[in-house]
Amino acid sequence: MAAYDIAILGGGPGGYVAALHAAVKGAKVALVERDRVGGICVTVGCIPSKALLDSSHAYWLATHGEEHGIHVEGARFELAAAVARKDRVVAQLVSGVEVLLKGRKADLIKGEGTLISPTQLRVGQETIDAKAVIVATGSKVGMPPIKGLAEAKPLDNVSALALTEVPKRLIVIGGGAIGLELGTFFAEIGSDVTVLEMLPQPIAYADADVVRTLVRSLESRGVKIRPNAKVTEVRRDGPRVTVAAEIEGKQETFEGDQVLLGAGRVANLSGVEQAGLVTNRLGITVDERMRTNIPGVWAIGDCIGDPRAAKLAHVASTQGEVAVDTILGADVAMDYDVVPNVVYTHPEVAQVGLTEAQAKEKYGAETKVARYSFRGSGRALALGESDGLTKIVTAGKDQRIIGVHIVGPQASELIAEATLAMRLEATVEDVAATIHAHPTLAEAFREASLSALGRPIHSPR
Repeated sequence: MAAYDIAILGGGPGGYVAALHAAVKGAKVALVERDRVGGICVTVGCIPSKALLDSSHAYWLATHGEEHGIHVEGARFELAAAVARKDRVVAQLVSGVEVLLKGRKADLIKGEGTLISPTQLRVGQETIDAKAVIVATGSKVGMPPIKGLAEAKPLDNVSALALTEVPKRLIVIGGGAIGLELGTFFAEIGSDVTVLEMLPQPIAYADADVVRTLVRSLESRGVKIRPNAKVTEVRRDGPRVTVAAEIEGKQETFEGDQVLLGAGRVANLSGVEQAGLVTNRLGITVDERMRTNIPGVWAIGDCIGDPRAAKLAHVASTQGEVAVDTILGADVAMDYDVVPNVVYTHPEVAQVGLTEAQAKEKYGAETKVARYSFRGSGRALALGESDGLTKIVTAGKDQRIIGVHIVGPQASELIAEATLAMRLEATVEDVAATIHAHPTLAEAFREASLSALGRPIHSPR
């Protein structure tokens, strides 16, 4: 029987980061993981999907590079080779995390873990004693109650990443991050992709201006997006799948070779079902310090029931740090006001803070909005990726930044400056007074700030 300061159930981006953070702080740590460390994010989610998206984008550029003077005869995309490359990337990252855990003397225990008391985990025949337990069991694929869906054996984010043949026609149910990212990937390598989204717009939480720009761009790449589409039935007949949907009061059918479930994931409570943890419809209930209703037990990541967490890997990691610091006596708490969110389509979408609609609801007439199109960016034009914009939402006389929304090239990298600006409660004057390198995509943030101040330089008044 082993005794630890902290035992962590689940080795995803929340659990393994918590383990590393605790080890740095001098705690004796056990990390229990039934599969590979890294969890969904590293092994079958964030990282592998981006590896494949980078491969598909390279192919897209090679086959659509005439403006750059690039002509490739007989180009073909070998999906099996791209999947093999993705697997190598994953293996390298998993190995790297294991090396870090070993170097910091955090014990990695492989096996199915079960929480049997506030201070004990059972893994096989072994019982692990700990002063505190962190539940980080992650999420699993959610199966919507659609007639015939389960029987049709839809692809999910895991099985879609393992395909070795490109489907000629792909129907995607759900226009969230998973659906659009995988839809982008398959469209770029030659699939005819149709996305059926139940709500009025895909990426329902995103700013409407940004989504409109994204939809226009994706449709130009062959991704057909149908909003307000309620899927009512899925039928598989051999190699063909048929999806029925009600769209604006009319029944329509769509045929494809594969159907992909891109409607999101749900909390995985495996190993803690009988532990007495209070839950809501989204997962385990926690406070701002990640404490559950059971003293001595914390919960982080996708398994918790806080909608602000949004099932984001970087949020889970931060929650892991907060849980560890709280366990070790620090006075810390989660702050969800400044959390960046990225969708890795082409072009990318990134946002932090309030949308324009949310800001107007909260601040009313104090809300101001400014935009800058990447069509005015020398760097974006040079890249040949000028379809997009940067939008800043401000409040108050000093125009403090309360939201930034970007659709365009490398939006995932550009959002970091905006996140830091909001974290420091910066105003658009602060950004405008900051010298940005030229020519860069980051200049768009300063140009939007100048427009917000009424003194634009590279955009019309």
